[in-house]
Amino acid sequence: MRAVAVLLVVLYHAGLPLPNGFLGVDVFFVISGFLITGILVRELVTTGTISWARFVGRRIRRLLPAAILVLVVTALVAWFVVPGLRRRDIGTDVAGAALYVVNWVFARRAVDYLASDSIPSPVQHFWSLAVEEQFYVVWPLALIALALVLKRLGRPPGVGVVAGLLAAIAVPSFGYAVWLGHVDPDRAYFVTTTRAWELGVGAALAVWCAGREASTRHTEAPEDADGGKAAVAWAVLGWVGLAAVIGSAVWLPAGATTPGPWTLVPTVGAAAVLLVGWSGAPGGPVRVLGSAPMVWVGGLSYSIYLWHWPSLVLTEWALDGITTTQRVLVLAVSLLPAWASHRFLESPIHHSRALAARTRPVLALGVALSAVGAFAALPLVAAASPFRTTPVAGARPSVDALGAMTLSSPPSTDPAAYAVDDWGWLTPDPQLAGQDRPAADVDRCQVDRLVEEPVACEFGVADGQTTVALVGDSKAMQWLPALERLASDRGWRVVTYGKSSCALAAGHAQNEGRPYPACDEWNRRVADRLRADPPDLLLTSGYAASAWDGAHATRTALVSGLATRWGQLRDDGVPVVVLGDSPLSPDDLDVCTARHPRQLTRCAFDRASAVAGSGLPAQRAAAASSGTPLVDLTPWICPVERCPVAIGNVSIHRAGDHLTATYVRTLAPVLGAALDRAVPAAVTR
Repeated sequence: MRAVAVLLVVLYHAGLPLPNGFLGVDVFFVISGFLITGILVRELVTTGTISWARFVGRRIRRLLPAAILVLVVTALVAWFVVPGLRRRDIGTDVAGAALYVVNWVFARRAVDYLASDSIPSPVQHFWSLAVEEQFYVVWPLALIALALVLKRLGRPPGVGVVAGLLAAIAVPSFGYAVWLGHVDPDRAYFVTTTRAWELGVGAALAVWCAGREASTRHTEAPEDADGGKAAVAWAVLGWVGLAAVIGSAVWLPAGATTPGPWTLVPTVGAAAVLLVGWSGAPGGPVRVLGSAPMVWVGGLSYSIYLWHWPSLVLTEWALDGITTTQRVLVLAVSLLPAWASHRFLESPIHHSRALAARTRPVLALGVALSAVGAFAALPLVAAASPFRTTPVAGARPSVDALGAMTLSSPPSTDPAAYAVDDWGWLTPDPQLAGQDRPAADVDRCQVDRLVEEPVACEFGVADGQTTVALVGDSKAMQWLPALERLASDRGWRVVTYGKSSCALAAGHAQNEGRPYPACDEWNRRVADRLRADPPDLLLTSGYAASAWDGAHATRTALVSGLATRWGQLRDDGVPVVVLGDSPLSPDDLDVCTARHPRQLTRCAFDRASAVAGSGLPAQRAAAASSGTPLVDLTPWICPVERCPVAIGNVSIHRAGDHLTATYVRTLAPVLGAALDRAVPAAVTR
């Protein structure tokens, strides 16, 4: 089954038609839970307790040497093939992997959809190892605590109470996985609390088997009719279980989230195969899974899992993208270091009798190895940017002489005016542009996808006579720096209501192809607040390109929802102006600029597709149907057919398809003039 699990993962990463091959990791969880819990329960029942130090020592010998070798090699290669400050993220990941907490690093990054992630981390696969080790810190300690309680009560530890303890961990974990997978699937994928139940499936099987020993085993083909029926039943169970594992890797219903209810299919299927194998029943998939090639791959599965992913990702970095054929070739070649590390490092240390008898030195070795892995990340974390953010001589000019302020009105449409390969200096640093965010984002005024209650933040002049509300998702909040400049000049009080991936619209929102009820409720509550305390002007924007129509995500539903909400608010006396969404920028601009810091024109991108991929087309349609004014600043952001990455010594874009706060700040006069034209001057001055 280890061979099945690793082959599913590797074939999926190869880009072959196995859309859910990542479920091989879930199979690994079940196998691990079964094997490790079997060892723990036998020790608990036999001795009345568990030696946590010996258990940890076994885990160190089994896992850590090979893992740290992969991390060190990955860090070394990444230094040479990964450009710019992407090295810093990889360094953080390597350190997190060495300390077995990297799954939480990825969970945080998954929630931050503003992060740049066009190429995944070369150690992203370590998230599953981190989940396992965190589980195996808690689970043995819980069993030890249970043993102490039972000892005080004068009761010997038995499989019944172990099963109860396991249920107390696994059942809430499954419930949390179902809930979080529905509301925040990106975070749910990585966190330990949504994955513990999968290890619990294997652990439950181990507890069940521990209570039955060999009484149900069938080591020979039965001769009587009842025995024959039992053998057939075992064989059918095994094949059904294997079919569930492979079938789920090939197909799951549209919208199925993992982990979640559908994850029961591969995990319970894997448990069924393990049960048939444990029973010793003849027939079934045991002979196939026990064949020499499958045993060989299964024995190498840990090493294959460790080496295949960094080999693939680092090759992609080195070649700036690879084909499916190249992916398959790289994965085949990765078998060589996998075999070598298994043969000469992993296996000798794992099976060393001398180390098995010396717990304390092994624990010290574990600490030392983790430290080596963390230290290997330091050069990456300390990587420097190829860009300057100030002139070589003199101070940085004021904002009035930067960015959009350097453009004519209207902006020139001559491509030569923007064909600058080397600006000499840029602000913000293109490698750190993701940090150049508006205060409404930095101050967490924008609530995340789980929150339904709006949070109001105030900017500008506290006692200003004119109140301007800025409402929408992060693409709305990106306009705040310009509004803050206007507020100081015009005496505005600016109030923001922001929510991740949630446009101000009626109807039903969607997120990643699924209903987004938290956005719907947030919308209702924001609308109530705006009606109760109407601003002098409501500005809104957003990235959304579709909404939920009851069965699918469609643009028609979004246009209808936007037009309806804007019309309702206008009818209630709230003046509404739409700030057109900015063109969709590539997530990997930081990579391109790092590769070509003196050839920045190579990083320009097509305006037509950038506009088409943004929220602007839907906004235009909704504004036209509802009669709502729309301000489109695209000519000041992308004035020519190939959108430049910088104008007037200012980097325009940051990761996650947003504008930098600095560039937006330079757009303040342009935005102010556009608002003057869109609404009565008395409102905007």
